Amino acid sequence: MQEQVISAQEAAAEGETFAESEVLAVLEAPKKRRINRAVLSENLWGWFFISFLVLGTTIFIYFSFVLSVWLSFLDYRGTGGTFWDALGRGSNDALYWYRYMFNTTITNAAGFEVDGGWAYFGSSLLNTVFYLVGIPVGMAVSLFFAALMSRDIKGAGTFRVIYYIPTVSSIVSITILWQNLFGVGGVMEDLFNTSFMGGDQWMQKLTVLILTTWKGLGGSILLLCAGMNGVNESHKEAASIDGANAWTTFWRISLPQLWPTIFYCIVTSFIGGMQIFTEPELIFGNVVTDGAAYQGVTAFVGIIYGYFGASEYHWYSYCSALGIILMIIILLLTLVQFWLNRKQEA
Repeated sequence: MQEQVISAQEAAAEGETFAESEVLAVLEAPKKRRINRAVLSENLWGWFFISFLVLGTTIFIYFSFVLSVWLSFLDYRGTGGTFWDALGRGSNDALYWYRYMFNTTITNAAGFEVDGGWAYFGSSLLNTVFYLVGIPVGMAVSLFFAALMSRDIKGAGTFRVIYYIPTVSSIVSITILWQNLFGVGGVMEDLFNTSFMGGDQWMQKLTVLILTTWKGLGGSILLLCAGMNGVNESHKEAASIDGANAWTTFWRISLPQLWPTIFYCIVTSFIGGMQIFTEPELIFGNVVTDGAAYQGVTAFVGIIYGYFGASEYHWYSYCSALGIILMIIILLLTLVQFWLNRKQEA
């Protein structure tokens, strides 16, 4: 009898607990939120305005990239049907254009041995690497001027504007200026008694290198000046109290704290330098249509333009393959820079 009473009490307690849990569940149930028409309207307008950017990025970057990769495995030269017909035909040798660019001679689909693309491909790649020399040179010059303009001197802001003008100036106007300076009978030829633009290929490449280095100084100087302002002044004062001179303070205190800005400038300059095209093309004219000029000053992007539309060939598949190789080179070398940066920070 006592056991029955105890079990009845336990059952009643369990019933009360279950009832309480049901009440709590009902009370804690989230109430249905009413739609705020003002917030909804604001969100819809926001999605409307960014839809153009999303749509443009999807079509002109992602979709175009997929088509370019697909096209690089085909043999489309602008003849024999439309572009969409070419995408559906396929190719008997999907890697033909990738082998073509890395060989001096190659056997085509008809079984004939023809000249490969290595002569133009290799020389343009070497020209591009030569132009990249301007990155460390420009970075050193930018650091020098940024250190000077970060000091408390009169007119520092004016100098920053002056050095930034080439960055925002039209490349066409700069090209005209450069032709008057380095062209045949120009100022630099009279001063140094040396023909730059009309000289050998190395002097022509040097002319382009000076232009790209000078034009890129403004952006780097502006970023480095901003980075200089973020250097901890207390660290400088402590170093000065310990007897450190200006050079030691800059090398041991300012430069390590400035490294993130320097690294950003190096990476972005490298990516832009690998895609250089406008400067040599405008300085020396339509160089991509001249075979000899390919090996002179034309950079990597120049041969893509030459095979795409500046010549009678219109080798669209080959241009796509060149673009994919350029993307791989930039990606790999950028990853190497990030790896070296992480290794240095560790």
